[in-house]
Amino acid sequence: LYFSNLFLKKLTKFISNCLPSLTQKSASDYNNFDREFLSEKPKLSYSDKNLIESMDQSAFDGFSFINPKFEQILNK
Repeated sequence: LYFSNLFLKKLTKFISNCLPSLTQKSASDYNNFDREFLSEKPKLSYSDKNLIESMDQSAFDGFSFINPKFEQILNK
């Protein structure tokens, strides 16, 4: 029993040192993201209006935000 408690304490300490801190300091805290990923420029992916209209959109019922740039693409 003594050795199992000792092992458990060491294992817990090891695991806590390996895991990143998930406490977010602010809304713009990106410490857990790779810098290379953060340096990439965001871009809208092209989507076919007919494909979107043919898909079941019920999963998005009540979703209120529509990106204005995306809305312009859909209206073309």
